[in-house]
Amino acid sequence: GASDGAGGRAGGDAAAAARIRPSRSRVSLRTRLIAWSTLPGLAIFAAGVGLALTWRAEAGSLPPHAVSLVALLGLGAVVPMLVVAVGIRRITGPLAAVVAASRRMAAGDFGQQVEVPTGDELEVLADQFNRMAAQLQASYAALEAREAARTRELSTLLQISHELTSTLALDPLLTLILDQSRAVIDSAGAAALTLDDDVLRFRAYRGPELAEDALAARFPVKGGVGQRIVDSRAPLIVADIRAEDGDDELSATTRRRLRDAVPYLRGFLGVPLVIKDQAIGILVFLHDQPDHFKTAHAELAMAFAAQAAAAIENARLFTAEQHRAEQFRVLSNVGRRVTSLLSVDDIISETVRSIRQAFGYHHVHIGLREGDELVYRASAGIMGDEPCRWCDEQRLRLGQDGISGWVAATGEPYLAQDVSRDPRFLPMIPDQNGSELVVPIKVKGRVIGVLDVDSEVVNAFDDTDAAVLQALASQVAVAIENARLYERAQHAAALEERQRLARELHDSVSQALYGMALGTRTARTLLDRDLPDAAALRAALAPPLDYVLSLAEAGLAEMRALIFELRPESLANEGLVAALEKQAAALRARHGLAVSTALSDEPEVSLDVKEALYRIAQEALHNVAKHARATRVSLRLAQSGGRLRLTVRDDGRGFDPAGLFPGHLGLQSMRERAAAIGGTLGIESAPGKGTTVRVEVEGEGGADAPIGRG
Repeated sequence: GASDGAGGRAGGDAAAAARIRPSRSRVSLRTRLIAWSTLPGLAIFAAGVGLALTWRAEAGSLPPHAVSLVALLGLGAVVPMLVVAVGIRRITGPLAAVVAASRRMAAGDFGQQVEVPTGDELEVLADQFNRMAAQLQASYAALEAREAARTRELSTLLQISHELTSTLALDPLLTLILDQSRAVIDSAGAAALTLDDDVLRFRAYRGPELAEDALAARFPVKGGVGQRIVDSRAPLIVADIRAEDGDDELSATTRRRLRDAVPYLRGFLGVPLVIKDQAIGILVFLHDQPDHFKTAHAELAMAFAAQAAAAIENARLFTAEQHRAEQFRVLSNVGRRVTSLLSVDDIISETVRSIRQAFGYHHVHIGLREGDELVYRASAGIMGDEPCRWCDEQRLRLGQDGISGWVAATGEPYLAQDVSRDPRFLPMIPDQNGSELVVPIKVKGRVIGVLDVDSEVVNAFDDTDAAVLQALASQVAVAIENARLYERAQHAAALEERQRLARELHDSVSQALYGMALGTRTARTLLDRDLPDAAALRAALAPPLDYVLSLAEAGLAEMRALIFELRPESLANEGLVAALEKQAAALRARHGLAVSTALSDEPEVSLDVKEALYRIAQEALHNVAKHARATRVSLRLAQSGGRLRLTVRDDGRGFDPAGLFPGHLGLQSMRERAAAIGGTLGIESAPGKGTTVRVEVEGEGGADAPIGRG
């Protein structure tokens, strides 16, 4: 090892010394010592010590100068060693500090600085290390900032995605998207604009307040900022909207319109809203400083635009489903309403009003066919309210005038998505445009009218609207047909009633008046004769005058009964008892029957019950006069135990109630009237036994107190 090496070096030094030793045989100790002075380093020190020991062995003691020489030799050896040690430490210390700082940086502590004020290469090395550490620290901080920003972006997108799956309300969702994207992209304002009919409109806006007319502004796509975004399906960054010579190829008009709409606007970023490769609008970000938006902002904006487009599409689909559900609900409601009406004008007015209120169509009207023309009868919307004030002026020739005239002639529905381009369109007002849907109103394959709806925008209707309106038109057709049948039935009933009254007047009043005229002529003839005295005159005139008087009384009673029938309100004013009295008096006067009445006080029942009882008594007395061949009739009205009883009894020839006789068809009518008021009708009769008709109904109670009336 080390000792061997030291010995070897010592041996080599001794050999060298031997080679330079003087040739004489005896030499003094001084001469030999001077010859050893050329040995370097530790070898010198070892040689000196060895010489001193030899010297002492030969001389027995060391001279004084030998001790000094040994000391000098020792210093010569120690001082270089110290110098070398200090030099090594000066070099290895800074290097050790750099290594330690490197290890701490490797552990994640980038805030390391090494101070080596040596003024040499070590200080340069330390400065380079410090710069490297600072750069690493800045890079790590930037990386952390980017990571935090990315995390925030992903968190924002995740939150928006969650909202997309949890709500279908478009306006709150767009507001959330704009607020979140503004915070991430760092914009002063943000807006979502939807594309309708080649025009962009504000759907949502978040940012500094704008004027109402600005938010209501429309931006045509063609030639505007939206065209580049929509056509390219790519972002558009405008460094400064106020710059007149930008490299974005925006026209001066487009820049002016944007500045007018958003006064604070300088920097502009627009991205398309795309669903299934179809642009449905744009998402824009606005800033009050130029050159704010960069490519990274555009990439992030595209992610938010995808979310916004999905929100708009989901909301549109949801709105469409709601619209269809509302259509079917309205279809049911309108059908229920119109089928309960019995007037054609009421039906069509209710229809146009309900459709307008439910669907919000620009205008709704119904035209009915009258001969070779179509005449509008009801309208709802901006062009007029029902009743239709301008309908008399709108008479369309079938197959010649307008879309409605064509539909009325062909019986086929017609949809014009853009009326300005349709040759059949006939405007109702100046500058009318948009779209129009007309469906026929048919009854048994025959067109009786049309249902016409208008919109102020093109492409407003689809096949669903056509199907729903056609279903509504079918229900309206049934309701109109029912109303017309009801009107005809009412007319026929009124005609029949007039004919019945004419027969009654002919059979009663006319005959009475004829008898009165005959009796008067007889009296006049007797007056012309030459009678001997007054007694004979009285005897001759009395019979015809009595006959005339009786006829006059009978005619008066009959007229009162007929007038009562013509004025149903008399029953409410005069009461049931008075009405029955007039019927009995008419029967006595007209047919000479002995009619007795036993009628209680006026019953406390509803007018419907009184009218039903009166009509039953009228029918029963009519049957007595026409079919029974009776001489006596009894009419009785009594109240007992909370029930009201009406009885008509005659001593006529009777009949079999179970049989079918043409003269007794009124029995079914009496039964139906009794059932309608919750009463019961009983008929007792047999051939040769007379007939009793009895009806009972709930009353207000009271004693059984009939009052004889004749």
